[in-house]
Amino acid sequence: MSIRYIDNKLCIGQESIELEGIVGNSSQPLYAYDWDEIMERLASFRAAFKSEPEVHYAVKANANPEILRRFAQMGIGADVVSVGEILQALNAGFPAGKIIFSGVGKTREELEFAITEEIEQINVESLQELERIADIAKRLGKRARVGARINPDVDPDTHPYITTGFRENKFGMDPSFIPELLAILEANRQHLDMKGTAIHIGSQLLDVDCIVEAVEKTIPIYQKFQRHGFELETFDVGGGLGVNYHDCDNSAVWDRIRNYGALLSDRLQGLGCRIFCEPGRILVGPAGVLVSEVQYIKRSPFKNFAILNTGMHHILRPSLYQAYHRILPLLQKTDSAEEVYDVVGPICESSDVLGKDRKLPRLEPGDFIAIADAGAYGFSMASFYNAHRFPREILVEQGKWKDVSQFTSQVEGFRWLLNSTYFPAGFP
Repeated sequence: MSIRYIDNKLCIGQESIELEGIVGNSSQPLYAYDWDEIMERLASFRAAFKSEPEVHYAVKANANPEILRRFAQMGIGADVVSVGEILQALNAGFPAGKIIFSGVGKTREELEFAITEEIEQINVESLQELERIADIAKRLGKRARVGARINPDVDPDTHPYITTGFRENKFGMDPSFIPELLAILEANRQHLDMKGTAIHIGSQLLDVDCIVEAVEKTIPIYQKFQRHGFELETFDVGGGLGVNYHDCDNSAVWDRIRNYGALLSDRLQGLGCRIFCEPGRILVGPAGVLVSEVQYIKRSPFKNFAILNTGMHHILRPSLYQAYHRILPLLQKTDSAEEVYDVVGPICESSDVLGKDRKLPRLEPGDFIAIADAGAYGFSMASFYNAHRFPREILVEQGKWKDVSQFTSQVEGFRWLLNSTYFPAGFP
């Protein structure tokens, strides 16, 4: 458990650092990430498989440069979905040979960069994309390593915006694509190195059985490629393993991870393949909190509003997915009566609501609250909307903390985007 109350003060980390102490004299919102929690989750994830999987961290979940750098130093790979994320991974120290590139809309420029850098595998999402890769590889005199992303038509029990393996989704190729896919591969053996298959059926998956079903549906397709003479070696099971945002008890999470690893190991052991997996949320989600100051309390005959200096521009999940995050005061007021609030942000949108009808100790302006389980898809989805400052970012480890902020203003953000270390000179 990354956060807990000790003597009525909300603390983070195994050494229980008070979040109030991290806030200090600043009222600026901040993300705090517990590195020890992340490491515990990664170790549990790796140990769950009978033979250790090749972990490729999903960069989109949390791309803080310090977190990426530490993952790279540990020797794990990166799962990316844009050239920007490729460059983030390379800049953090991930070798190109440990980067997997997915995504349905890869441009010519992105593919040319990925092929030139000789990344580990490009997960192909459509026939036209495969043809484009073949053309680029031929022009460059390269042989591109590719995997076929299969859409297994599995309907996971998750939010419709984050399903990716159902027949109505834009991602991957269903079995009807296979004949044409084989034809393109056969015609371009000199420039396409078919390495394996890939799946990813969605995000925030709490039902392991749906992932197993997707794997079982994809195994015959993997074997079909083998029968056609392609020496496949990788089976990418994707990511998406979810967390319970309503409950801070970790025991169910460890059980889910162990069950996930055991079942996938059993299903794939007969293929003799390298198992690729792409955890993101399960590693960093519960390890992060977003801390914010209450600016105003607006009480009316109809509603009580707690108005914060953070909102949908810093954490989009509640507005986009109607996602639930626990909201906790940094200081427990044991002698205070509870009130029901809509916890809202400063953005000029009615959708800027972080929590509806939340029962909390009576709040006053100047109080600080924490939005729990915000380590994944928090800062990485933050925007410049309304030109507010970005939150600070803090990394907590073994009783100490340090500022690992990326940038705090719109101007700094644009400078970062245009920096030559991010987009190399000459990149379109």
